[in-house]
Amino acid sequence: MHHPLRPPPTPHAAPAANANATGWAALWGRVRADYTLGVLVLGVLVAVVWLLPFAVYRAWQGNWVAMANDLVLSVLLSAAAGYAWRTGDTRAPGWVVALAIVGGIWAIGVAARFAALFWTYPGVLMLFFLVPPRAAMLLGALAVAGAAGLSWSELGGSEGLPFFVFTALLTALLGYVVAQQAQRHIAAWRTLSLLDALTGVGNRRLLELELAQAARGASVGALVVVDLDHFKAINDRLGHDGGDAVLRQFASVAQAVLRKTDRLYRLGGEEFVLWLPHGERGAVQALLERLRVAVTERVRAGEVPVTFSAGVALHVAGEPWAACLARADAALYRAKRAGRDRIEWPAADAGVPART
Repeated sequence: MHHPLRPPPTPHAAPAANANATGWAALWGRVRADYTLGVLVLGVLVAVVWLLPFAVYRAWQGNWVAMANDLVLSVLLSAAAGYAWRTGDTRAPGWVVALAIVGGIWAIGVAARFAALFWTYPGVLMLFFLVPPRAAMLLGALAVAGAAGLSWSELGGSEGLPFFVFTALLTALLGYVVAQQAQRHIAAWRTLSLLDALTGVGNRRLLELELAQAARGASVGALVVVDLDHFKAINDRLGHDGGDAVLRQFASVAQAVLRKTDRLYRLGGEEFVLWLPHGERGAVQALLERLRVAVTERVRAGEVPVTFSAGVALHVAGEPWAACLARADAALYRAKRAGRDRIEWPAADAGVPART
């Protein structure tokens, strides 16, 4: 079995067609996973397919105001989507596009009158996918007011106003309901994607995200790599269901022993990582000894007590957290070679990586 702390072997090159399919699949996956990014990408399509051609058409007609409006909207939509795609930050681009939508509807009302009425519906709908609900309601009201006021005669005056406001309100309500449902589903999906399905503790992705954020120029404390002893024999004797039960027991006991600030992750198989932010050596050693005793007393593979081996390393400020984890991993192998059921620190001659 491939060790989870080491990079997987490099696969053979895939055919070009498969690479293209993978690229499109990745694009579609990103859009589906972030509805705000999806709306921003849709804005680029609107700019390319509709606004830019109309900007050329308006310039040919000599309608420079409408041309400038279409051109500015195209640039804003494309720039916001490009920034969100590169950085993964959709909050600021969402506000830019939301304000551009409202400003664009007003500008269309000035330049083309009745056309603003038609753009109000998709514009109001998109607002709820770009900014918080209260802001979307306020901006939607401004868009409706601008379109109605600037296209008053085309709207039919006060006779057509109630119908326009009512249908715009229905569109806003639909946008609110759909956006809230999408937000809840995506939040639940993101939470599940960061948890190990078997034990409920954090998975490797969550470990990478949290340590990368915590290790920016500061020490994160101690990292401990834990491996349940003779787990293959447990699986062979009890079956995979029995082995899964042992993993769940270990996770439950570990969470009960650890402090509130400590974190537990499952790397895969029978390997776990502990992140102990308060990483003084004496306190870490005492905590791990308590955990070792608790696991031996409370975790059972059938009637047989379960033990674990662990390697622990203290993180140095400025050191890549992956380097610290590798030192803990090396100490784990020393614990295994020394007979298991023990806790080892890096050898004295291993040294501590220089600060980076």
